[in-house]
Amino acid sequence: MICSDINQNNHSPERKRKNSRSGYLVVSFHLIFLLSCLSLIHAPLFSQQIVNYKQLAVNLIRKGDFVQALEKLTFAIQLEPASSELYFLKGFAKYNLDDYLGAERDYTKSIDLSPALADAFHYRAIVRSQLLDYKGAFEDFSKALEINGSNPDVYVNRARTNLTLKKYYSCLVDCRKAIELKDEQEIIYMIMGSSEMGIERYENAITDLDKAIQINPMNAYSFAQRGLVWMQLNKVDSAIRDLSHAIRIDSNNTYALFNRALAYTKKPDQAAALQDLDKVIRLSPYNSYAYFNKAIVLINTNDKKGAIRNFDYVSKLNPKNLISYYYRARLKSELKDYPGALQDLDKAVELCPDYGDAYYDRSQVKTKLNDRRGAKEDYLRAMELSKKNPLTPDSVKSEKENYLKSLVKLSGDFEEMNTLNSKFQNQAIDIELIPMFTADLEKANMERSWLYDAYKKQHYFSNIIALTNRPEIFNDSLISKEIEMQTHLIDSVPGRPEPYYKRASSYAVQKKYNLAFRDYASSLLLDSAAILVYFNRAFTRYTLIQMILLQKEDPVQITIDGKSPANKSPVKTNNIEHTYESVIHDLNKVLVLDPGFSFAHYNRGFINCKMGNYKEAIVDFSNAIQDKSGFAEAYYNRGLIYILLEDNTRGCEDLSHAGELGILDAYKVMKRYCNN
Repeated sequence: MICSDINQNNHSPERKRKNSRSGYLVVSFHLIFLLSCLSLIHAPLFSQQIVNYKQLAVNLIRKGDFVQALEKLTFAIQLEPASSELYFLKGFAKYNLDDYLGAERDYTKSIDLSPALADAFHYRAIVRSQLLDYKGAFEDFSKALEINGSNPDVYVNRARTNLTLKKYYSCLVDCRKAIELKDEQEIIYMIMGSSEMGIERYENAITDLDKAIQINPMNAYSFAQRGLVWMQLNKVDSAIRDLSHAIRIDSNNTYALFNRALAYTKKPDQAAALQDLDKVIRLSPYNSYAYFNKAIVLINTNDKKGAIRNFDYVSKLNPKNLISYYYRARLKSELKDYPGALQDLDKAVELCPDYGDAYYDRSQVKTKLNDRRGAKEDYLRAMELSKKNPLTPDSVKSEKENYLKSLVKLSGDFEEMNTLNSKFQNQAIDIELIPMFTADLEKANMERSWLYDAYKKQHYFSNIIALTNRPEIFNDSLISKEIEMQTHLIDSVPGRPEPYYKRASSYAVQKKYNLAFRDYASSLLLDSAAILVYFNRAFTRYTLIQMILLQKEDPVQITIDGKSPANKSPVKTNNIEHTYESVIHDLNKVLVLDPGFSFAHYNRGFINCKMGNYKEAIVDFSNAIQDKSGFAEAYYNRGLIYILLEDNTRGCEDLSHAGELGILDAYKVMKRYCNN
């Protein structure tokens, strides 16, 4: 009955709308659910718990709740680690969270367990296309067709990959093969229309897109794509009409809004273009292309300062966008900000050492700054480069730059980030490290606590240590009672280090730092090897340092977008006693006494990162992961550091692990840094 329901829903208009994303990737829910249904029919009684998790996951996938589905599948795999189907479903959930690295791992595991599963090859091919592994993708497409040559979706997705690579004729061949297999989805005609547009057979493109609209008149992207064809034919009014219709179908369709802005610039209607671009930015605040093109439109309205502000956003979101530095330098030069212009041109030359225009402009700026020698060197270099590229238009001699041409060129690389489907990973996020851990004396909320097994280990006050990185959960009244109780124990049974430690930790929660440090010292006088005293004192000292820094209005924090050299310099506090070095000293003592205390490695990694010691921080987080398998927070923080250091491959691998282990913000970070 379940399979029957899925079959019926598979061809509904709603399904067609969901499958018609701007990426044109075909996702066959039917295949996935059919696998699950078959496994339900043949499942033995003793595996009922696995079946329950699997069915819950399938139901969640149907609802689009991929985060929860991933959690259920993880539980199911723990019970049945040799299930190819579970890894297949897990890969599908990760794919829909835009975790392509994680999805590829799971599809590969599924293939290892069932080498004849055509769908696993098919979906791994899709993921590899997203990862730009086109050779691997085509190998997987071929393998999928070798196992099952009657699946039209494989041809459609291979056509999409061919379209990405601008192999337009191969793309059309695959689309026609899918049609021969009786597949009449509008997505096929949309892909064909895009290929025909690439070949510049615009009338054929219009015919194909008309067919797509006929099949599903509620697909906004068909109208948007036809609008782009009208733009190529210089029929701007027709383009605006189609793009506007797409927006009426889906008012939050950033792809249509973005391209309508381009169409408005051709009329020209700069006010309307700005209105559309502003909405794109509201819906997709990390979209560097929208900021770039808004800057171009503002240049055309002579709002130079506004254009510079938008180029500022571009350089933060995409630090390797060469043209944004070049244009911003020109604007700064026009506003007589020559030092700022020089800084941008230096960056442009750094990114592209053979960029003749940048050398020419820099020579002009250096002249204004009375650097005659530098100006002459740059001018000669610009002339030398222009001679080496005789086929390139000599823009060095041009007085004006064709800004609008660059705007249209960038639009071809635009990545749609439609928020209509409210994808979890598209939500905004403030990227920061996950905080340090401290011992949880209350143990009042075990769901927010982590446990460390100290059984048979020396220098601990108990066998099981509860830790939390959410100290805000501590209850004020319970803390006050704890202080009273420990004070009574200190007075009645003197000479025990534990009551001093517990009272110190409680004073720290109340921000009574002098009392806390006094009690920590008293505890260590009674037991100089008390591990948790050093551990919690390190945390307490860190929180005090943060208060000191905030009072000085000089907070130190790690960011990814603001990667300035200052961020990579070691940070020291002025107070001799309360420094990051003192925090490190206490954590070093902890790790001498217990080298396997994963949370101490984690905390030291956090502090090293705050100090700008990124390589040391990576080592610490790696040790934390080695000591505590599945340490999600350590994976997440290490991933952020790798990305900060521009090692996105390792960073995204770590974020993928963190997301699978429950750090949901990892998917939002991956959306920004791992899928470009």
